[in-house]
Amino acid sequence: MDSNQPALEHNEIRSALLSIVGQENIAEMDTIRSEYRVQASIKVQPDNESQVAELLSFANKHRLSVVPQGGGTKDAYGQSTAAANLIISMKGFSGVLEHSAGDLMVTVLAGTTLRELQAKLRSAGQFLPIDVAWDDQSTIGGIVNSGASGPLRAGYGSVRDYLIASRIVYPNGQVIRTGAKVVKNVAGYDMNKLFIGSMGTLGIHTEFTFKVRPIPAAQALLVIGGGSTGNLQSFQNEVLDSYLEPCVFEWLNHEMAKTIGLETQGPAILVGFADVWSAIDEQLRMARKLCERLGAEVLDEFRGEQTFAATLAKVREIVPNTNLTEDRQSIVSLKMMGNITDIPSMYEAAEASAAQYAVGLKFSGRASIGISRATVHAAGENKEESNRRLLSWIRQMQSDMQRLGVRTVVDFAPASIRNQIPLWGEPSADEKIMRGIKRAIDPNCILNPGRILGGE
Repeated sequence: MDSNQPALEHNEIRSALLSIVGQENIAEMDTIRSEYRVQASIKVQPDNESQVAELLSFANKHRLSVVPQGGGTKDAYGQSTAAANLIISMKGFSGVLEHSAGDLMVTVLAGTTLRELQAKLRSAGQFLPIDVAWDDQSTIGGIVNSGASGPLRAGYGSVRDYLIASRIVYPNGQVIRTGAKVVKNVAGYDMNKLFIGSMGTLGIHTEFTFKVRPIPAAQALLVIGGGSTGNLQSFQNEVLDSYLEPCVFEWLNHEMAKTIGLETQGPAILVGFADVWSAIDEQLRMARKLCERLGAEVLDEFRGEQTFAATLAKVREIVPNTNLTEDRQSIVSLKMMGNITDIPSMYEAAEASAAQYAVGLKFSGRASIGISRATVHAAGENKEESNRRLLSWIRQMQSDMQRLGVRTVVDFAPASIRNQIPLWGEPSADEKIMRGIKRAIDPNCILNPGRILGGE
C-alpha cells in the first residue's frame, strides 16, 4: 500500500476481517477509554495459524496497527500508545499438541493457560518450572512475550532456559520456525530468545515447545525474620555462600508478609527447597542453625506440595492483573534489576519513599538473582491526586535506583502515568539494537507500535 493511499474506513476493515475469520470470531470493541486496557476498534479471534498469517498480511498491507493478546492480564504493561486498529486474540489457540513424557518435552498452543498446561503435565508427574501470577488467566504466549517469572526462578531459571522451539507469524504474514523439537539443539542462532520479552512487537507466536522436569518428591518453605535488615542481609550472604540449594529465596516487606498470614515489624525472607525429604530436612536444619548464629528467627514453616504452592501463589500476586484492576483504582508496579547484594538497599529505598508519599507498598525481592518488584497503590483522594502521588513516588524510586546502579522499569501503571515518564528508565546501549531489530522485522511498525523500549 502506498503511504499516500487513503486509509481504509472502519466498515471496509470489518468486511475484510469477516472474510478471513467469519462472523462468530469478530467483535466491535467498547469505545470507552480505559486507563488499564488496550484500546482498539475491532477484536478478532482466529481459529488457526493460516488465519493469523492472513490477518497480519492484510494489516501490514494497509498499515493497520495490531495488538496481539492472550489472557489480557498484561494490557497495562509497556508504554501507553494510541488506540490500535485491531486486537488479535489468541484465546482460540488452546491445548497441548504433543507431550513426549519420556523425552521430557511438550508442545503447546500459544493461547493455553499455564494452569491448563501444568494440569496436563501433572498426569505424567512432570511440570514446566515457570511460575507466574494469575496462572489461570496468563497464557503461554503472554508469558513468553512478557518474560514473566515468579519466585521459582531463583532455583529453576526463567522461560529462556526451557523454550527450545516455536512457531511465529511475522508481521508480513510469513510463518517461521525457531529452534527444534529436540533437547540437544545447538546449531545456529538461538532465535527463540530474540522473542522472549518482546511484548508482541516482533511477531505473533502460535505454538511453543518446552523442556519439562519431573515434579520434585518434596517441597518446603521457611519464613525467616530478624530484628534488622542487617541480620537478614547476613543470612542472605551466608546462604548464597553455602552448600544450601534453595529454589526460592524471596525478600518480603511486612505488607507482603501479611499476604501469607504473617505479622512482622520489618522484612522477612522466604526460603524454599525442593528435593527428597531427607535432603530437604537437612537443608532446613542448616538454615535454622544459620538463623541462630546470625540473630535471625524462623517465623514459620510450610511443608508439602499444597502449602508450598499456595504460599507462593499469594506471593506472586504482587504482580497486578489488568483483568482485576478498575479505572477508579491507582496502581503502579516497578521491576528493579540489580545485583543480588542490592536487594536490601532496594527494600529500604522502597519503604522510605512509600512512607514519604503515603502510598501502600508491597515489596518482593528475588535475592538470588537481584530482581525486585515494588507495587504500590494510592487511595483516599480523587484519581488525579492519587496519580500525582504515584508519579512522584516513581520518580523518587527511579532516582534512588539510578544511584544504586539498578535498572528500573515501570511495567504496570494507568495510561495517564505511562504517558508522562520514561517507563524503561534512562536510554541504554541496547536500545539502538532493539530499534534495528524492530525495523528489520516490522518495517511498517504495525505490531504493538511504541509499546516497548525504543518507542517504535
